[in-house]
Amino acid sequence: MVGGKNKYMINGHTAQEQAVANMLQSVQLSINNPHFLIMQGKITQVLNMHPPEILAMIEEAAGTRMFEERKDKAQKTMSKKDKKIEEISAILTEEITPKLDKLRHEKQAYLEYQKVEIELDRLRRLVVAYDYTKCEESLNNSNSSMASGRARLDEMAVQLETIKAEIANIAKSKAKTEEKRRAEMSKSGEFKTLQAQIDELSKELVRIKTQSDLKTASIKEEQAAKSKLVASKGKFESELAKRATSFEKQMSKYTQEKQQYDEKAKDVTQLEELLQSLTTGVASDEGREGGFMQQLQEAKKEASEAATAIEQSKLRISLLKDESKEINGNLKKALKDNTGLLKEKESLEAQVASLDARINTHAFKPEAKRELGQQRAEIMSQIEAIDDRRRGMEAQMGNFDFQYQDPVRNFDRSKIKGLVAQLFNIEDKNKFAATALEITAGGRIYNVIVDDDETGALLLKNGGLRRRVTIIPLNKIAAQQLSPDVINFAKSLAPGRVDTALSLIGYPDDLEKAMAYVFGSTFVCKDPQTAEQMAFHKNIRKKAVTLEGDVYDPAGTMQGGAKPSSAGILNRLQALKNTRQQHAALRKELAAIDAQLAAIDELKDEYVQISRERDLAKHKLSLVEQQLSYSSHAHMTSRLESIASELAVQEDTIPDASARHTAAQKRAQTIEQEMGEFSQDKGGKIKQLKKRLTKLKEALPAAEKKMKECQRVTQEVTVEKEELESEISELVAQAEGSDSAIKAFEAERDEIEATLAQTKDELDDKQSAFSRLNKKLLVYDKDIAELDQLHRNKQSDQTTIQLESEQLAHELERSESAQGKNQRTLDALTKEHPWIMDQKLSFGQPDTPYDFIKNDPTQAKRHLRKLEDQFASMRKTTNTAVMTNIENVTKREAGLKQMLKTVIRDKRKIEETISSLDKYKVETLERTWKLVDKDFGAIFGELLPGNTSRLDMLEGEPLSAGLAIKVNLGGVWKHSLTELSGGQRSLIALSLILSLLQFKPAP
Repeated sequence: MVGGKNKYMINGHTAQEQAVANMLQSVQLSINNPHFLIMQGKITQVLNMHPPEILAMIEEAAGTRMFEERKDKAQKTMSKKDKKIEEISAILTEEITPKLDKLRHEKQAYLEYQKVEIELDRLRRLVVAYDYTKCEESLNNSNSSMASGRARLDEMAVQLETIKAEIANIAKSKAKTEEKRRAEMSKSGEFKTLQAQIDELSKELVRIKTQSDLKTASIKEEQAAKSKLVASKGKFESELAKRATSFEKQMSKYTQEKQQYDEKAKDVTQLEELLQSLTTGVASDEGREGGFMQQLQEAKKEASEAATAIEQSKLRISLLKDESKEINGNLKKALKDNTGLLKEKESLEAQVASLDARINTHAFKPEAKRELGQQRAEIMSQIEAIDDRRRGMEAQMGNFDFQYQDPVRNFDRSKIKGLVAQLFNIEDKNKFAATALEITAGGRIYNVIVDDDETGALLLKNGGLRRRVTIIPLNKIAAQQLSPDVINFAKSLAPGRVDTALSLIGYPDDLEKAMAYVFGSTFVCKDPQTAEQMAFHKNIRKKAVTLEGDVYDPAGTMQGGAKPSSAGILNRLQALKNTRQQHAALRKELAAIDAQLAAIDELKDEYVQISRERDLAKHKLSLVEQQLSYSSHAHMTSRLESIASELAVQEDTIPDASARHTAAQKRAQTIEQEMGEFSQDKGGKIKQLKKRLTKLKEALPAAEKKMKECQRVTQEVTVEKEELESEISELVAQAEGSDSAIKAFEAERDEIEATLAQTKDELDDKQSAFSRLNKKLLVYDKDIAELDQLHRNKQSDQTTIQLESEQLAHELERSESAQGKNQRTLDALTKEHPWIMDQKLSFGQPDTPYDFIKNDPTQAKRHLRKLEDQFASMRKTTNTAVMTNIENVTKREAGLKQMLKTVIRDKRKIEETISSLDKYKVETLERTWKLVDKDFGAIFGELLPGNTSRLDMLEGEPLSAGLAIKVNLGGVWKHSLTELSGGQRSLIALSLILSLLQFKPAP
C-alpha cells in the first residue's frame, strides 16, 4: 500500500494486478481461493467445506479454475456483443431500412420524373418543329394564293364596271319603251275608263264578298247558338221527363192523402153533429135538422143523384150513338161527292213525298256549295299572302334565277336539272349544319347540273346565257367520296361529333354523282377540336368544316373568323323551296275545290227545277186541303170525332156514378141500422158514438200533419216542374228566334250572293273588253318585261360578282393577317428555340425524331398537354436529391451490416471456445477427481489401516454440483463426519490435502 493505493511488483519491477493474478494462475495458484496453502491448526477447517468448495479444491488441483474465470470474462464479452447486435439490428430495422425503402420509392419516382422530363422535351421539340413547318408551309402557300387572288379581284372590278354600264343602258331603253307605251295609252280614253271601271268593280266585289262572309259567319254563329239552345232544351226536357213520373206519383199521393183527411174530417163533423142532435135535439147548423135523419136524407139524396147521373149518361150515350149512326149513313154519300178531291190530295201528297225524297238524295247540297265557297275564299287569301312572300324571296334570291333559251327546237328541258343549290334539301333536323354545308359547297353551289356533256355544250353555245356558269355533266363528272373505312374510323374517333356533308342533305338518286362532287369529300364537325382531328390525323387527313364555318384543310391551311356576307343563303333557299311547295299544294287544293264547285254547279239547275216542282205541288196540296176542309164530308168527319170523344167521357162517367150510388146506399143502410140500435139503447149508443168520435179526433191531427207534409212536397215538386217548363218555353222561344234570325240572314246572304254573281259577271265583261284593248300594248309590255328580266339578270350578275369580290377581299385580308401572324410565329419560335436552325433540315424527314408520319403531331400535342400537367404535379412531390441521400444511407447500411457480421463472427468464435473449454474442463476435472479420490482412499487407509474414504458426487446431481467426503470405519460408511472423533477428522483432512499435493505438488 503506497500513498493509499495497492502497488504490485514482480522481480523488483512494477506490474499490474492482473499480471500478478495471471502469474499465480499459471502455476495453479488462485488468489481467489486461499486454501492452496493451509496453515497449521487450520487443516480441520477443510472438513467444514461444502461440496462446491471441495470441488473448487479439486479444480485448483486440476488447473481448470483459470478457465472458469476466462469463461466468465468471455460471457461478459458475449453480453456486450449481444447488446451491440441488438443496437445494430435496431438501427437497421427502425432507421436504416424504412429510410432506405422510402428513398428507393423516391428514387423510382425520380427515375419516372426523369423519364417524363425526357419525353416532355422530345414532344416539345416535335410539336415546335411541326408548328414551325406548318407556319412555313402556310406562309409559302399564302404568297402564291394572294397573288392569284389580287389578279382575280382586279378582273372582277373590270367586270363590275362593264355590268354597271350595261345596266344603265338597259334602264335607258326601258324608259324609252315605257314612254312610247304611255303615249299609246293616252291616244285612247276608253282604256283609262275601263281601267277605272275595273278598279271600281274590283273594290265593289271585295266589299260584297266581305258582306257575304260576314253574313255566313253570322249564320254560323246563330246556328251554333241554336245548337246550344237545342242541347239545353233537350237536357231540360230529359230532366222534366225524369221528374214527370215522380211528380205524378206525388200528386196521386197528395190527392189520396187529401181525400183520406177530408173523409176523416167529414166523419168527425158528422159524428159531432149527430151527437149534438142526439143529446140536445138541436142541430149545430141552423136550417138543418141534424141527427140520424139528416144523415139518412143526405145519403139517400146522394144515391138518387148518382142514379140520375147514370140514367142521364146512358141516355146521352144512346143519343150520341144514334147521331153517329145517322152521320155514318150520310158520310158515304158525302165521301162520293169528294172522291175527286181526295184522290187529288193523295196524288199530291205522293208527289210531294217523292220530290222531297229526290231533294234529300240529290247530289247538289247548298250547304256544301257555301262551305266550298268559304274554303275557296280562304285558300285564295292564303295564296295571295304566299305569293307576296314568294315574290319578295325571289327578288332577294335573284342570283339563283337561272334563265336560258332552248338551244335547239323541241329541246327537252328535263335534261337540264338546274342549279346545285335548288336540287338538294336540308331536313329540319339537319338545319344546324346549314352554314357548314354552305361553306363546303362554296362556289359550286351556283353550278348547273345537266344530264351529259353534249347537253352542256349545247347550253353554253346556244343557250343565250347572260352570265358565266360552271356546268356539271352527270356522265362525265368524277366524284371523290370518303371511303367507308375512313368514315367508320372518324366516327369511332369522335362519336356523335362528326358526319359526312353528303349525309346531311337530301337529293334525287340520279343526282348522286353531282352531289358527291360538291359535298362528298368533306366532314362536318361540331367543334374545332374534332375538325382538327379529321384534317390532320394520319389515318384520315380529309377536309373538315365546323358548324360555325371554320375550314380545316389537311394541306395545312385553316379558314375562319367572321361569317361571309352570303351566310344563311341555304336557309333562305330552303325557305323559298318550302314556300313554293306550299303555293303548289294550295293551288292543287284550289283546283280540287274548283272542280267540286263545277260539278255542283252542273247539278244546280236540276236541283232548282226539282225544288220548284216540290213547292208547286205543296201549294196545290194546300189548296186541295182547304177545299176539303169546307166540304160536308169534313164537317161530318169532325162531328164523328167529337162524338167519339164525348162517348168516351160518358162511358167513363157511368162506373164512377155507379160506385157513388153503391156507397151511398151502403151508408143509408148503416144509418138505418144505427137508428134502430139508438132507439133500443140510447145511452149505450151515445157512449159508443162518443168513443168513436174521440178515436177519430185523436187520428185527425196525424192525418192532417201527413197531408200537409205531402202538400209541401207536392208544392216543391210543382214549383220545380213549372221552372223546368218555363226554362223549356224560354229555350223554345229563343230557338224560334234563332230560326227567324237564320232565315233572315240566309235571305240577306242569298241576296248578297246574287249581287256578287252579278258584279262578277259585270267585272268579267269589263276585263274582256280591257284585254281586247290591252293587246295593242302587249308588244310594249313584252319589250319592257324582257328589259326587266335582262335588268334583273344583270343585277344578279352584279350582286354575284360583288359578293364574290367582297368574299375574295375578305379572304385576302384574312390571308394577309394570317401571313403576318405566321411570320411573327416563325420569328418567335426561332428566337425561343435556337436549336431550330441547327435541326431545321430534319423536320418532317423520315426516320428522324421529327418524322411527322410516324409521330402524329396532333396526338403529340394532346400527349404533351397531359405530360405537362403530370410533370408540374410530379415536380412538386419529387425529391431531386434522392440519389445522393440513397448513396449515403446505402453506405451506412453496408457498414452496419459488416459490423454486425463481425460481431456475430466474434460471438460465434467465443461460443465455440467456451464450448471446447467446458468440454476440456469436464474431462480434466473428472480425471483429476478420479485420481485424487483413489489417492485419498489409499492415504487414509495407510494412516488408519482397515478403513477407507472417498469423494462422492452428490446423489442425483452432476459433478459440477460438488463433491462430498464419505468415510468407512470398521466396514461402516458414516453418514456424517460429525460422527468422527477429532483425530479421525484430522486424518481425513490430512489425507485429502496429501492426495491433492500428490496429484500436483504446490510450488
